[in-house]
Amino acid sequence: MAAKVDKPPKQDGVVVHATFAAAPKPYNEKYSEATTISKVMEDALAFFEIQTDGTTRYYFVANGDEQDPGTTVGEIAEDGPGQSRSIKLSLRTETISGS
Repeated sequence: MAAKVDKPPKQDGVVVHATFAAAPKPYNEKYSEATTISKVMEDALAFFEIQTDGTTRYYFVANGDEQDPGTTVGEIAEDGPGQSRSIKLSLRTETISGS
């Protein structure tokens, strides 16, 4: 009698791959599905050694759309091969003009 083979459950968490044009390597980290884009931004800015000075706005783009800081990574993650879920984010900048 053949043993029943169940698919392994999806692993908790989402692997985030964030790129920045001025950085030599991407930021790759696993987060819980409830983590906000705002938290990922905070961590990515630290990884890329970017210190905000109020003259530049930083934001993430995924699949061609700007991501709201309150959105969770679980909301926009895509199923990957095997057990993984991931998201690809591109860090963009916008100069803030003075008033």
